[in-house]
Amino acid sequence: MLKKRDLVSMAVMAVIVCATLWLVLGGGRAGQVWAAVKLARWPWLVLGGCLMLCYTGMEGVQNKLALSAMGHKIPYRHCVQFAAAGFYFSSITPSSTGGQPAQVFYMARRGVSAAHGTLVMLLFTIVYQVVAVAWGIAACFLAPEAPASLGTGLGVLLGYSLTATAVLTAGMIFLLVKPGPAERFCRWCLKLGARLRLVRDLPKAEAGLERQLEDYRNGAAVIRSHPALVGKLLLACTVQLTVRYLIPWTVYRALGLTGCTALRLVSTQALVYLAVSCVPIPGTVGAAEGAFLSAYRGIFGGDLVAAAMLLSRTLAFYLPVLVTGTATAILHRQTAKTC
Repeated sequence: MLKKRDLVSMAVMAVIVCATLWLVLGGGRAGQVWAAVKLARWPWLVLGGCLMLCYTGMEGVQNKLALSAMGHKIPYRHCVQFAAAGFYFSSITPSSTGGQPAQVFYMARRGVSAAHGTLVMLLFTIVYQVVAVAWGIAACFLAPEAPASLGTGLGVLLGYSLTATAVLTAGMIFLLVKPGPAERFCRWCLKLGARLRLVRDLPKAEAGLERQLEDYRNGAAVIRSHPALVGKLLLACTVQLTVRYLIPWTVYRALGLTGCTALRLVSTQALVYLAVSCVPIPGTVGAAEGAFLSAYRGIFGGDLVAAAMLLSRTLAFYLPVLVTGTATAILHRQTAKTC
């Protein structure tokens, strides 16, 4: 399923990773960082890895809940595979644009209609962004010192991200509750495509669109008729994001540090995550590393913050990309046999 643009994104990400490592480890700092990494306590790092497995597992739970509500009996292991594919393609595409289409693609290969798959992803995005924003706002109250640690640059990014996320989330909720405008927009796009001769058989295309819209309307009705589903998804997503935000805390303990509460570390990570989430770089590589160094310097200290960043990003991003990439390759091969 890898396309040319995906390969370009991976190449860009690799270049940025190399440049970031050179900036962090250059000037004779590599030995100092490596010495700190060697002193890390492995049980805490293993815990961090397990938390990222839990992160993907909780997204699988959300897929299972939403698909079951729409009448699809998809095994949980397949729902976790969808989540793995979503993480992998989100990581290698700018602004995480490839993750959800990939999940819809593999859901379709497992017998889920594209309309239902798209609806599941829309609902998941709404819930995910609501929880991310809620965590960010809560962090400002639970750990008032956390926003100050971001500095001016990250503070501006955080304000922009909060605003953009709130606007987009409101738009998606409107799309879910009032699908009429979305349907009219899709029909308008088809007619425009016909005028531009991009759509050759307009009646056939309209018939296909109507089938998809009917599935979408039915799925939206299911969601509106299951208010408890939204509550379950919000709870599962809260657990999902919280375990990922705990990664810097496991690294903090792995490096033998004490004195800073888990709440402070989690709150800082919630704000850092929000601040860099809108940066249009594959996996926010470079931005996430720089934000970590800036936000956590006062917590880890100048001597350990580089090592802490490398360990945190390895646990929360680099290693999961390798694992989910492998899982996606297996999923692609499995589903290719059933097509």
